[in-house]
Amino acid sequence: MEMAEHRRDFEKKTKPIIDTLRNYQHLPPDKALAALAVVDKKRQDAAAEKYLEEILNSAPTTPD
Repeated sequence: MEMAEHRRDFEKKTKPIIDTLRNYQHLPPDKALAALAVVDKKRQDAAAEKYLEEILNSAPTTPD
C-alpha cells in the first residue's frame, strides 16, 4: 500500500517533466542541427501565419 502511494507521488512529480521532454524528442542530438531544426520550424510557422493572413484578407466581408 505504501509502495503504491509512493509510486503515484513519483509519477505525479515526473509527469510534467516527461511531457516537456517529449516536446523535444524530434530534435537531433547535435546542438547545431537542433538549432537548425528550430530555425526551420520558426520559418514554417511564419509561412503558415502569412498564408493565413492572406486568406483572411482575401475573404469577402459580410455586411452588418
